[in-house]
Amino acid sequence: MLADLVVVRRDESTQIDWEVVATSLPVIPYPQAVCRLVMSNLVDGRVLSGDALVVRSDEQRHVFRGGGELSGLRAEDGLETGQ
Repeated sequence: MLADLVVVRRDESTQIDWEVVATSLPVIPYPQAVCRLVMSNLVDGRVLSGDALVVRSDEQRHVFRGGGELSGLRAEDGLETGQ
């Protein structure tokens, strides 16, 4: 599975917002339920993980909305409040 991860920190919140849009080989669509995502960054080998809700899923495209903390982020990712 290949995916794009979008992470946003808003000044008015201490929580981050994150979403994953993924493409896979043809599979049975995922049910709209909470799941645990574990992702490997191909650039630096870092592992990120967190609980997410399946928002939309068809045979090859899948959208997951982060449901809380995303572990594996670093300060150099630039997500500190006020940046």
